[in-house]
Amino acid sequence: MTNGPLNVKLSNVSNHTDPKRQAILDSAFTQFSRYGFRRTSMEDIAKEMGISRASLYSHFKNKEEIFRCLSASLHEDTLGNAESCLKGAPALGDEPIDLATRVEEALVARFGPFLEVVTQSAHGSEIYDENNRLCGDLVLDSHERFQAMLANTMKTAVRAGEVDLKGSGMSASAVAEIIHLGAAGLKQRASDVATFKKRLHGFVRVFFAGLP
Repeated sequence: MTNGPLNVKLSNVSNHTDPKRQAILDSAFTQFSRYGFRRTSMEDIAKEMGISRASLYSHFKNKEEIFRCLSASLHEDTLGNAESCLKGAPALGDEPIDLATRVEEALVARFGPFLEVVTQSAHGSEIYDENNRLCGDLVLDSHERFQAMLANTMKTAVRAGEVDLKGSGMSASAVAEIIHLGAAGLKQRASDVATFKKRLHGFVRVFFAGLP
Protein backbone atom coordinates (compact mmCIF):
# COMPACT_ATOMS: atom_id res chain seq x y z
CA MET A 1 0.00 0.00 0.00
CA THR A 2 1.05 3.58 -0.53
CA ASN A 3 0.19 6.98 0.83
CA GLY A 4 1.12 8.65 -2.47
CA PRO A 5 -0.97 9.32 -5.57
CA LEU A 6 -2.38 6.29 -7.35
CA ASN A 7 -1.92 5.40 -11.00
CA VAL A 8 -5.65 5.64 -11.69
CA LYS A 9 -6.40 8.51 -14.06
CA LEU A 10 -9.78 10.23 -14.05
CA SER A 11 -11.40 12.04 -16.94
CA ASN A 12 -13.65 15.06 -16.71
CA VAL A 13 -16.99 14.04 -15.20
CA SER A 14 -19.10 16.38 -17.29
CA ASN A 15 -19.29 16.82 -21.03
CA HIS A 16 -18.12 20.41 -20.61
CA THR A 17 -14.40 20.92 -20.27
CA ASP A 18 -13.66 22.75 -17.04
CA PRO A 19 -9.93 22.56 -16.25
CA LYS A 20 -10.28 24.10 -12.80
CA ARG A 21 -13.06 21.73 -11.78
CA GLN A 22 -11.01 18.79 -13.03
CA ALA A 23 -7.95 20.03 -11.17
CA ILE A 24 -10.01 20.13 -7.98
CA LEU A 25 -11.11 16.54 -8.51
CA ASP A 26 -7.52 15.45 -9.14
CA SER A 27 -6.38 17.18 -5.94
CA ALA A 28 -9.22 15.62 -3.97
CA PHE A 29 -8.39 12.19 -5.33
CA THR A 30 -4.81 12.62 -4.13
CA GLN A 31 -5.99 13.66 -0.67
CA PHE A 32 -8.54 10.86 -0.33
CA SER A 33 -6.01 8.21 -1.37
CA ARG A 34 -3.34 9.65 0.91
CA TYR A 35 -5.38 10.37 4.07
CA GLY A 36 -8.74 8.69 3.58
CA PHE A 37 -12.17 10.25 3.22
CA ARG A 38 -12.88 11.04 6.88
CA ARG A 39 -9.56 12.77 7.59
CA THR A 40 -9.66 14.85 4.41
CA SER A 41 -11.30 18.27 4.74
CA MET A 42 -12.32 20.86 2.17
CA GLU A 43 -9.42 22.96 3.46
CA ASP A 44 -7.00 20.10 2.74
CA ILE A 45 -8.26 19.86 -0.83
CA ALA A 46 -8.00 23.62 -1.31
CA LYS A 47 -4.42 23.62 0.00
CA GLU A 48 -3.47 20.69 -2.25
CA MET A 49 -4.63 22.66 -5.26
CA GLY A 50 -3.37 26.01 -3.99
CA ILE A 51 -6.69 27.84 -3.97
CA SER A 52 -8.86 29.43 -1.29
CA ARG A 53 -11.72 27.56 0.38
CA ALA A 54 -14.10 30.16 -1.04
CA SER A 55 -12.96 29.29 -4.54
CA LEU A 56 -13.36 25.58 -3.81
CA TYR A 57 -16.89 26.07 -2.46
CA SER A 58 -17.83 27.95 -5.63
CA HIS A 59 -17.41 24.64 -7.48
CA PHE A 60 -18.49 22.07 -4.90
CA LYS A 61 -20.72 22.44 -1.85
CA ASN A 62 -18.92 19.80 0.24
CA LYS A 63 -16.49 16.89 0.08
CA GLU A 64 -19.35 14.41 -0.30
CA GLU A 65 -20.24 16.02 -3.62
CA ILE A 66 -16.60 15.89 -4.69
CA PHE A 67 -16.41 12.22 -3.76
CA ARG A 68 -19.54 11.43 -5.78
CA CYS A 69 -18.12 13.25 -8.79
CA LEU A 70 -14.91 11.24 -8.50
CA SER A 71 -16.87 8.01 -8.27
CA ALA A 72 -19.03 8.96 -11.25
CA SER A 73 -15.93 9.79 -13.27
CA LEU A 74 -14.26 6.49 -12.48
CA HIS A 75 -17.42 4.53 -13.30
CA GLU A 76 -17.81 6.31 -16.65
CA ASP A 77 -14.14 5.76 -17.49
CA THR A 78 -14.23 2.05 -16.72
CA LEU A 79 -17.48 1.54 -18.61
CA GLY A 80 -16.14 3.34 -21.66
CA ASN A 81 -12.89 1.37 -21.63
CA ALA A 82 -14.75 -1.91 -21.10
CA GLU A 83 -17.03 -1.19 -24.03
CA SER A 84 -14.02 -0.54 -26.26
CA CYS A 85 -12.54 -3.87 -25.20
CA LEU A 86 -15.76 -5.73 -25.96
CA LYS A 87 -15.90 -4.23 -29.44
CA GLY A 88 -12.31 -5.37 -29.89
CA ALA A 89 -11.59 -3.74 -33.23
CA PRO A 90 -8.18 -5.11 -34.32
CA ALA A 91 -5.50 -2.85 -35.72
CA LEU A 92 -5.18 -2.80 -39.50
CA GLY A 93 -3.74 -6.12 -40.65
CA ASP A 94 -4.14 -7.83 -37.26
CA GLU A 95 -6.14 -10.97 -36.64
CA PRO A 96 -9.63 -10.55 -35.10
CA ILE A 97 -9.62 -10.68 -31.31
CA ASP A 98 -11.42 -13.76 -30.00
CA LEU A 99 -14.48 -13.46 -27.77
CA ALA A 100 -12.84 -14.80 -24.59
CA THR A 101 -9.97 -12.32 -24.87
CA ARG A 102 -12.33 -9.41 -25.47
CA VAL A 103 -14.41 -10.34 -22.43
CA GLU A 104 -11.34 -10.83 -20.25
CA GLU A 105 -9.90 -7.46 -21.23
CA ALA A 106 -13.26 -5.79 -20.62
CA LEU A 107 -13.47 -7.28 -17.12
CA VAL A 108 -9.98 -6.00 -16.31
CA ALA A 109 -10.90 -2.56 -17.64
CA ARG A 110 -14.09 -2.54 -15.61
CA PHE A 111 -12.85 -3.84 -12.24
CA GLY A 112 -9.10 -3.18 -12.29
CA PRO A 113 -9.11 0.57 -11.51
CA PHE A 114 -11.44 0.14 -8.52
CA LEU A 115 -9.30 -2.68 -7.16
CA GLU A 116 -6.20 -0.53 -7.61
CA VAL A 117 -7.74 2.19 -5.44
CA VAL A 118 -8.54 -0.32 -2.70
CA THR A 119 -5.23 -2.20 -2.73
CA GLN A 120 -2.74 0.63 -3.32
CA SER A 121 -4.07 3.12 -0.80
CA ALA A 122 -3.60 2.62 2.93
CA HIS A 123 -7.19 3.85 3.22
CA GLY A 124 -8.60 1.67 0.46
CA SER A 125 -11.11 -0.12 2.66
CA GLU A 126 -12.47 3.16 3.98
CA ILE A 127 -12.77 4.56 0.46
CA TYR A 128 -14.57 1.40 -0.64
CA ASP A 129 -17.04 1.69 2.26
CA GLU A 130 -17.66 5.38 1.59
CA ASN A 131 -18.23 4.64 -2.07
CA ASN A 132 -20.97 2.17 -1.16
CA ARG A 133 -22.47 4.61 1.35
CA LEU A 134 -22.40 7.76 -0.74
CA CYS A 135 -22.57 6.34 -4.26
CA GLY A 136 -24.72 3.23 -4.04
CA ASP A 137 -26.96 4.46 -6.84
CA LEU A 138 -23.96 5.07 -9.10
CA VAL A 139 -22.58 1.61 -8.35
CA LEU A 140 -25.89 -0.10 -9.09
CA ASP A 141 -26.39 1.83 -12.33
CA SER A 142 -22.89 1.07 -13.60
CA HIS A 143 -23.23 -2.63 -12.74
CA GLU A 144 -26.47 -2.84 -14.69
CA ARG A 145 -24.99 -1.02 -17.67
CA PHE A 146 -21.90 -3.21 -17.74
CA GLN A 147 -23.91 -6.40 -17.51
CA ALA A 148 -26.08 -5.16 -20.37
CA MET A 149 -22.89 -4.61 -22.41
CA LEU A 150 -21.83 -8.18 -21.74
CA ALA A 151 -25.25 -9.51 -22.72
CA ASN A 152 -25.24 -7.56 -25.99
CA THR A 153 -21.74 -8.83 -26.73
CA MET A 154 -22.86 -12.43 -26.19
CA LYS A 155 -25.93 -11.92 -28.42
CA THR A 156 -23.73 -10.50 -31.17
CA ALA A 157 -21.30 -13.40 -30.75
CA VAL A 158 -24.14 -15.91 -31.11
CA ARG A 159 -25.35 -14.26 -34.30
CA ALA A 160 -21.80 -14.23 -35.66
CA GLY A 161 -21.32 -17.92 -34.86
CA GLU A 162 -18.54 -17.27 -32.34
CA VAL A 163 -20.38 -19.20 -29.64
CA ASP A 164 -23.43 -21.44 -29.39
CA LEU A 165 -25.51 -21.09 -26.24
CA LYS A 166 -28.24 -23.56 -27.17
CA GLY A 167 -26.38 -26.51 -25.73
CA SER A 168 -25.81 -24.72 -22.45
CA GLY A 169 -29.49 -23.93 -22.01
CA MET A 170 -28.58 -20.38 -21.01
CA SER A 171 -29.55 -17.07 -22.52
CA ALA A 172 -27.04 -14.36 -23.36
CA SER A 173 -28.29 -12.38 -20.37
CA ALA A 174 -27.79 -15.34 -18.03
CA VAL A 175 -24.26 -15.88 -19.32
CA ALA A 176 -23.51 -12.20 -18.85
CA GLU A 177 -24.75 -12.33 -15.27
CA ILE A 178 -22.57 -15.33 -14.42
CA ILE A 179 -19.48 -13.74 -15.95
CA HIS A 180 -20.14 -10.44 -14.21
CA LEU A 181 -20.80 -11.91 -10.77
CA GLY A 182 -17.94 -14.35 -11.13
CA ALA A 183 -15.45 -11.62 -11.95
CA ALA A 184 -16.73 -9.46 -9.10
CA GLY A 185 -16.19 -12.35 -6.71
CA LEU A 186 -12.63 -12.85 -7.88
CA LYS A 187 -11.75 -9.41 -6.53
CA GLN A 188 -12.30 -10.61 -2.98
CA ARG A 189 -9.05 -10.85 -1.02
CA ALA A 190 -7.00 -10.10 -4.12
CA SER A 191 -3.87 -8.41 -2.80
CA ASP A 192 -3.26 -6.53 -6.03
CA VAL A 193 -4.46 -6.12 -9.60
CA ALA A 194 -1.95 -8.68 -10.89
CA THR A 195 -3.50 -11.37 -8.67
CA PHE A 196 -6.95 -10.43 -9.90
CA LYS A 197 -5.84 -10.62 -13.53
CA LYS A 198 -4.37 -14.08 -12.98
CA ARG A 199 -7.59 -15.34 -11.38
CA LEU A 200 -9.66 -13.72 -14.09
CA HIS A 201 -7.66 -15.27 -16.90
CA GLY A 202 -8.26 -18.77 -15.55
CA PHE A 203 -11.94 -18.11 -14.90
CA VAL A 204 -12.66 -16.75 -18.38
CA ARG A 205 -10.71 -19.48 -20.17
CA VAL A 206 -12.40 -22.28 -18.24
CA PHE A 207 -15.82 -20.69 -18.69
CA PHE A 208 -15.55 -20.27 -22.44
CA ALA A 209 -13.95 -23.68 -22.86
CA GLY A 210 -17.24 -25.11 -21.60
CA LEU A 211 -19.24 -23.36 -24.32
CA PRO A 212 -19.41 -24.88 -27.81
